[in-house]
Amino acid sequence: MGVIANSLGAVFGVLPPWMTALVLVGGVVLAIVVYLRQEKSARLPRSYIPRQPLTEEEMPKHATEIHRDVYSRKKLPKDIDVIIIGSGISALTLGGLLSRCGRRVLVLEQHYIAGGATHMFEERGYEFDTGVHYIGNVSRRQPILDLVSEGKIEWDLMGETPQDIPKVYDEIAIGDHVYGLPAGRQAFIDTLAKRFPSERAGIEKWVQMCRHASRQDQYFTLKVVRPAWLARLLLRFMGGAFYKVFNMTALEAAQSVTDNKELQAVLLGQFGDHGQTPSKASFFMHASVVNHYIRGGYYPRGGSTVFAKKMIPAIERMGGRVLVQQYVDEVIVENNTAVGVRMRNGDVIRAREAVVSSAGVFNTYERLLHGDLVPDTILDKIEAIGPSCSMVYLFVGMRGTAEELGLRTSNIWHYPHADFDKVLEDVADDPETAPLPLFVGLPSAKDSTWKQRHGNTSTAVILTMCPHSVWEEWEGTEQGKRGEAYEAKKKMFGERMLEGFFHYYPKCRGKVDYTDVGSSLTFNHYLNSLRGEVYGLANDAARFAEHDWLRPETNIKNFYLTGQDIVTVGVTGALMAGVLTAHSMLGYGTLSDLFSGRNVIEDIMHLDKQQRSNS
Repeated sequence: MGVIANSLGAVFGVLPPWMTALVLVGGVVLAIVVYLRQEKSARLPRSYIPRQPLTEEEMPKHATEIHRDVYSRKKLPKDIDVIIIGSGISALTLGGLLSRCGRRVLVLEQHYIAGGATHMFEERGYEFDTGVHYIGNVSRRQPILDLVSEGKIEWDLMGETPQDIPKVYDEIAIGDHVYGLPAGRQAFIDTLAKRFPSERAGIEKWVQMCRHASRQDQYFTLKVVRPAWLARLLLRFMGGAFYKVFNMTALEAAQSVTDNKELQAVLLGQFGDHGQTPSKASFFMHASVVNHYIRGGYYPRGGSTVFAKKMIPAIERMGGRVLVQQYVDEVIVENNTAVGVRMRNGDVIRAREAVVSSAGVFNTYERLLHGDLVPDTILDKIEAIGPSCSMVYLFVGMRGTAEELGLRTSNIWHYPHADFDKVLEDVADDPETAPLPLFVGLPSAKDSTWKQRHGNTSTAVILTMCPHSVWEEWEGTEQGKRGEAYEAKKKMFGERMLEGFFHYYPKCRGKVDYTDVGSSLTFNHYLNSLRGEVYGLANDAARFAEHDWLRPETNIKNFYLTGQDIVTVGVTGALMAGVLTAHSMLGYGTLSDLFSGRNVIEDIMHLDKQQRSNS
C-alpha cells in the first residue's frame, strides 16, 4: 500500500492542481457509476428469504376451481408472514412478488370468488366480465405478470369496425356521429384528421400532450422513497411538470388544442375509463388513459378470470393460500403495530411480518381500523376527495355467434350529446326519461376462445353512469330482498339500456335469452364498496395533490396499503400498486435505488437466472 500511495503522490505531484482535481472527481464519478450499476444488476431481491417451493405433490388440492377456495381454519397456512385483505389484481400481484421473495402469504376475500374486479361470473351458461373490458400497453406489464403467474397470460388484439378502420379499440359516439380510435399514434391522428380536416395540428398536439403528461410518473416512484418527508422534498424539486398536468383539467387541456366542441368530446370520450367528467378530472389521469390505449386495446384470452387462475398458484407454490367467502372484520393492532386480523366468524389470524389492505381506502379507514387508529386528517382528506362514479350494469346473454349477430370487438362509448356534465346531471335528475350515456363491451367477441368454450352464444356488458343517490332509499336492505319498487327501477334501466344496445346491434333484437341488472347496491354487495364507487377515490386534482398518505406505508407499523387508490385506476394501475407496495415492504426506496433504478422486478429476474444456472 505504501508503494501505491507513493506512486500516486508522485503522479499527482507533477500534475497541475486543476488536472489533479479533475482526475479525483472523475474517479469519484466512476466509482459511483460502478456502484449504481452493481446495485441495479445481478442482485438478489432485498429482504430475500431462501425457501424451498412446494412440489406438485405438496401443492394444495382443491375440491373446486382454484379461485373458489372457500375459507376454513384448517386451510390456513402455518407461520403466515403476510396477510393481504382483498384479492384483486393488486393483491395477487403483491402476493406473487412477496412469494417469489420467500414469503408465505395468505390472501383473504369476502366474495365467493377471487379476483376482485377481474373476476367473471356465470349465469345460465353465459359468462360475463365485471371490470376488465380491455387493457392497453400489455407489453410493458407482461414481464411482471410472467413473474407472478404459472402459465403465460395471453391476449387478443381488438379489431375491426364497419368503417373498415383496422385495430379499433374504442368507438366514440356523439349523438349520431361515430368516431373510431385505432391503434397507433399516427393512425389515431390520421383517422381523426380525416373527420376533422382543419384540426390536424390540434390533434397532433393533443397526442403529444397526452404522451408527455402520462410520462410524469416520478409521482409513483417517489411513493416508496423513505422517509416520507424526503419523498415530498424530491417531488417538489423534480415534479414541476407533474404538478402542472394534474392541476389542469382534462377539459382545459382539450380546449387548449381546439375550439371544436365535437372534437373536444371525441378526445375526451374515454373519460368513463376513470369516471370523472372532463371538467373535473385531472388531465394527468385522462392523459394516462389515452396514452395507455393508443397502441391498441387487448382482451385476456380465456376471459379476465385467467388472472386469478394463473396468479394464485404462484402464491401457493411458496406455502401461501387464497381463501374466499369470509369477511375480515378488523385489523388487529397492538402497540401501533399491525399483527393480524379478526374474521367475521371470530377467527383470529396472526401474521409474522405485516398486514396489507387491498380493500380501498374507504373500507380500510372506515371499516377495518378502529376509529382511534385513524387520524382525523386522513378522514378529512377522504371526505374532501370523495368516491368515484357509480354505474348501472346490464348483462346480456344471446343466442348466436358474434358473426351471426354482427358483433364487433371494439367498445362503444355512446353519449347523447357533447356536454358530458349535462348528460350526467340529466340522468341524476330524471333517470326514467333522460337520454342515457352507454358503454357497450362484448366479451364473447373479444375472446378468441369463446366459441370453443361456450358454443354458439354471445354476451354483452352494458354500463351507464348513474349516481348512487338514485338507489339510496334501499341502502341497508338485503341483496335479493329489496322489494318491487327496487326491481321495477332496475327493470326500467335494463329496458332502456337494451334499446340503446339494439341501436348499434339490430341483429341482436329477438336473440336475447338472458338479462340481469346490477345497481350500485349490487356493486356494494359483491365488491364491498361503500357507495357503489367503481374506481375507488375520485380522480380530480385533489386526489393527486394528497400524495403524502396515499402511499404503501401508513401511520401504523407493519400495516400497508395497496390497490388503485394509491396510484391510478384500472387493472394496470392496481397491478402497479402491487409492485409499489412490494417495494415498500421489502425495503426498496433508498436514494441509491432511486438513482440506480434498482427494483424488485429485475432482482427477481436475476434470481431466476441464477437459479437456472445453478440447476
